[in-house]
Amino acid sequence: MDVSNQELLNVAVEVLERDGGVPGPTTLPQLDGRWKLLYTSRPGSASPIQRTFVGVEAFKVFQEVELTGELPRVNNVVDFGWWLGYLKVEAEASIETRPLPGFTPRCGAGLPLFGKSFAYPPARANSRIDFQFDKAAFHLKLLPFTIPYPVPFRILGDERKGWIDITYMNEDATLRIARGNKGTLFVLAKDLPVEDLKGQLMAAIEQQDNTKILSTIALMEQSNPTPRPAKSRLVSGTWRLLWSQQAEDASPLQKWGSSQSRNYQVIDAKAGTLENVVDLGVTKVRAQATCKALSDVRTDVTISGAGLVTGPVRVPLGVQGTGYVDWLYLDEGLRITRGSKGSLFVHMKDNDVKL
Repeated sequence: MDVSNQELLNVAVEVLERDGGVPGPTTLPQLDGRWKLLYTSRPGSASPIQRTFVGVEAFKVFQEVELTGELPRVNNVVDFGWWLGYLKVEAEASIETRPLPGFTPRCGAGLPLFGKSFAYPPARANSRIDFQFDKAAFHLKLLPFTIPYPVPFRILGDERKGWIDITYMNEDATLRIARGNKGTLFVLAKDLPVEDLKGQLMAAIEQQDNTKILSTIALMEQSNPTPRPAKSRLVSGTWRLLWSQQAEDASPLQKWGSSQSRNYQVIDAKAGTLENVVDLGVTKVRAQATCKALSDVRTDVTISGAGLVTGPVRVPLGVQGTGYVDWLYLDEGLRITRGSKGSLFVHMKDNDVKL
C-alpha cells in the first residue's frame, strides 16, 4: 500500500473507531462466523509468527469466531492456496458474558522473543475477546494426515494467551476493526457465501440503497470467484446495466446512457470488439469500440465511433475516446466493473435480448 492510500486508511479507521459501531459486539450472535482479513499492521511488538504468516499478501487469512457455541472459540486460518492447504491455529475464548472457567486473562509484557504485550483494559464494555491457544496443525492437500504446529502451547503459560478488542463493527456485522494485545490493527470483512452477497446486492439495487450497494460491492470484490477476470471466457456476451455510480468527469453520453432502463454492453473478447447499446425502442444509440485485456483484471477500451440508429438510418454522434475497465467481480451471470474515471457499474448477463 502506498503512502497516500495508507493515510486514507488511517483516517477512515480513526473515524470508524471514534464512532465505535454497534455497542457490545461480543454479545451479538452476528459476530459469529468466518471473517476475511483485509488489512493488518505489522508493529515491532507483534510476534515473529504473526509477522511471518499474517503479513504475507500471497496468503489469505481468516478468523473463525464461535462465541455462541457450546465452547467459545476463536480460530485463525492461513490459507496457502487450494492446491497446497492451510494452517489452523485454534484458541479457547473468554468474554464478559461467557467467561472461560478457570481462565486468567493475560497480564504483563511477556517475553521479548514473542513480542511485547500491552495490559490496558478494554475501552468499552463487551468489546474484548480474551483467548488462549490450545492446538494448531498444518492441513496439506498432498498428505493424508495433519502436521502438528511446532509450538508447545501448554507449557508457554501467559505467552499462549492474548486478547482482541473490537473497536468497530457495523450494524450488518460485515465489517470489523480490531486491535490485538500486541498493538496490531486488523480490518476484517465477513466471509459470506457469494450467493448471499448477490442476493443482498440485488435487494439493495431494487431499494436504491446506494450505501448498501457500495458496501456489498466491496465484499463481493474480495470474494471474486474468477481469478483472472479480464482474460476469462465469461467476459463475452450481452450485459444489461442494473446500476451505476457515475464519476463527476464521466462523459455526458455515458451519464445519460446509464440513466436509461435498457442499457446494454455487447462484448466479443475473442474478436476484440465491444458495443454499448441504449435501446429507446424504435431508435437505438450505438457506440462501437475495440477491447483488449491489458492484465488479469484490466481491459483497454478504445471507442471508434457512435451513432443514433433508426432502422437503416444512422446519424453519427462524433464520439471517440480511450479508457479502460477494471473487473472487480465476474461470474457466469453477474459482473461488477470500475471505469478509468472511477465510475462503478453492475451488469447482469442477458444473452436472450435482441439488439
